Amino acid sequence: MEETKPNPYIVALAVLLPSFLALAASSATNVSQPHIAGFYGATQYEANTVITCYIISGGLMIPVTGYLVRTIGKKLLLYYSIWGFALGCLLCILAPNLQALIGARIIQGVGSGCILPLSQAILLEVFPENQRGVAMGLFGIAAMFSPLAGPFIGGFLTDNWSWQWIFIINIPLCMLSFLLVKLFVPVDKPVKQRYNKKFDIIGYTSIVIAMGCMQVVLDKGQQFNWFDERWVCWTTGVCIFAFIFFYVWELEYKYPVIDIRVFKDKNFLVGTFISSFINVMLYSTLLLVPMFVQSLLGYSPSMSGLTMFPRAIVCLVGLIIAGEISKYVKAKILAGIGLFIMGISILMLTQMNSTSSMESIIFPNLLLCLGVPFAFVPITALSFQTLPASKNADAASLHALFKNIVTAIATAMSATFIARVSQVHQTYLVGNLSIHNPMFQYKLTMLKSKFLIHYPSVLALKKANGSLYKELLQQARLASFFDAFSLLALMCILIMPFLFLLKSPQKRAKTNE
Repeated sequence: MEETKPNPYIVALAVLLPSFLALAASSATNVSQPHIAGFYGATQYEANTVITCYIISGGLMIPVTGYLVRTIGKKLLLYYSIWGFALGCLLCILAPNLQALIGARIIQGVGSGCILPLSQAILLEVFPENQRGVAMGLFGIAAMFSPLAGPFIGGFLTDNWSWQWIFIINIPLCMLSFLLVKLFVPVDKPVKQRYNKKFDIIGYTSIVIAMGCMQVVLDKGQQFNWFDERWVCWTTGVCIFAFIFFYVWELEYKYPVIDIRVFKDKNFLVGTFISSFINVMLYSTLLLVPMFVQSLLGYSPSMSGLTMFPRAIVCLVGLIIAGEISKYVKAKILAGIGLFIMGISILMLTQMNSTSSMESIIFPNLLLCLGVPFAFVPITALSFQTLPASKNADAASLHALFKNIVTAIATAMSATFIARVSQVHQTYLVGNLSIHNPMFQYKLTMLKSKFLIHYPSVLALKKANGSLYKELLQQARLASFFDAFSLLALMCILIMPFLFLLKSPQKRAKTNE
């Protein structure tokens, strides 16, 4: 007798709730960082570790997801992940010092690491093949919406209660998640094969070293002026060598911790590449726009978070709509439309200046998060379209790992780009502050006459010079944001030709006949 198949939408609800909690936890503490630092009497750089250790520990669990699925099955692994995440939250609440909080965040990150690839693999299994667009639309709710909503939720809880509530609220939701998974997620049996009993210690150690070194370099690089420090150069070299060793070892080893050969599937390789760059657009703008409105427009952190929250709502609605539209529109066409909308919206961000209104900032962000689902849903569905179901767990792990690495690099590089390019523009603009420039002389004289009302002549001249130099720094920083948004918009256009390398389901069906 055939077993009755569970309702895929109920299963989606069961797996998406823990996915939402795991991803929101990665960004919810961003806004409460000063509160955490003040609570434990720590510096800003020490408090940064609370965020980065969660990302590192979660990322290190991604490569072993496929192995653990083959060993104990998806449902049991999801149980352990939820309880590990809940235990980490409880320890975060009870942490007596910053070191204990960092240790608790590591436990929380270990629990969260497998949840996202697990939910993706489960959704791909329970939804029929012709509804994979819907499945990936629902998956995108967790993957795209929760990191956007995390800062708003974290800020609200911190402002109204305390930063501990970011962790307190997760515990009852984890219990609800466990109950939903127990009731609605179908039981799967681990694959009984000989290689399940072997764990690739060498391969896993190499990826742990690679990701650990990468995160240290990305976190501390700007602080120590990047490659001016010898230890940064050595750490980067070790990171690159470990990544190359991991790739070669996993290809040659008989019992790999993760089946890296799934990259032989062209759809999966190209789709993962495009999806990673969609993440770059999303997370780079998520960092750059608040940085712009705080440093150039003088918005408070809560106000800058409020300007970003509407994009989370639009992204949520867009993901639901994109999942339904994907039933009727060809995936590559829908993805092309999404990338085009993203390019236009980021290009609109280049028009922001020091007098921009809140509406002129919110509208491009809303348009961007309308384009992201239209690109994300079909590309993610096409990435897994030509893979056998037995490879979904390994593919989902690799997909998440690759996006995690690219997103981490892009986020760090975005902040560094603004800092360094603004210095370049400053070098070019400072030539205008010359006594031989009549416009400079005019502005200087005008400002000096205003300061003379309150200050003596020498002090008024210094203040006038200082005001003009401050304006120069602001214009240099504005120009760096213009360059960053222009580069991101150009990347959207350059990625579009890669869509032609993806095979559509219709074409695949014809070749098999």
